[in-house]
Amino acid sequence: MTNNTTTDLITQLSHPDGSLRREAALRLGATHDPAAGDALIERLRVEENSRVREDLTWAAVQHSEALMPRLLTMLSDPDPRARRIGAHVLSKVGDPARLPELLPLVDDADASVAIKAYRAVANTGRPEALGPLAGRLGDGDALQKDALTGAFHRFGELSVGPLVAALADEDADVRTHAADALGHLGTDADAAADALDALTADAEPAVRVAAVAALGQLGDVADAPLQRLTASEDATVAGIASRLQAKRAGERRRADLREQVRARAKAQAEA
Repeated sequence: MTNNTTTDLITQLSHPDGSLRREAALRLGATHDPAAGDALIERLRVEENSRVREDLTWAAVQHSEALMPRLLTMLSDPDPRARRIGAHVLSKVGDPARLPELLPLVDDADASVAIKAYRAVANTGRPEALGPLAGRLGDGDALQKDALTGAFHRFGELSVGPLVAALADEDADVRTHAADALGHLGTDADAAADALDALTADAEPAVRVAAVAALGQLGDVADAPLQRLTASEDATVAGIASRLQAKRAGERRRADLREQVRARAKAQAEA
């Protein structure tokens, strides 16, 4: 049964003052009244303030068990806003069992829905999501590409295999994006060093640049390829490799210096 306090808070969700809407959302998230969940979803459909939306999302997550049937129905709603909200809330829930319902949204025609789906499937932690995610490499604008790169980053080393396979795709945009995503994995992508090294000879300039830039974010395994690339016939690649080598050398010197300072401080403390 809905009590008066819950009713008042639901009414407050429509208050002109955003701070009062945020307060209502947070308090409704803490209540056990089942009426709160539906009200939160309804407000999410129309709320324009991003800070209020995030509080509404948090509150909806607190009611996610009761809301689950509705959230799953929203994933197939004709309205992209509903699909986006459903995917966003479920991304915060991170339930591995929800991957089958979320996977179709990875291919959603609406970019804003697909972006939420990338994070949602990644947050399930299930590696079966990697294949569908790899199928979106190269798609969309910079925002969409960055969201997909972030999804691969959440899987860490598990992403290396699908991304290395994508380096051989016939589409240059896919190869470029795959190289960029590998670079963002950092040392987790050390196993991709040889594949990235080979890609620096790609016919497309943008792919070559992405490959050498990605090598620069790997660990020591990239030292030899980068050194060789400083003498590349491609002046752009050679320049990037030279700058990366200088940057990496500087970072190592600073790391060594910090270690020396720590060692001296330890020795003085023990003296």
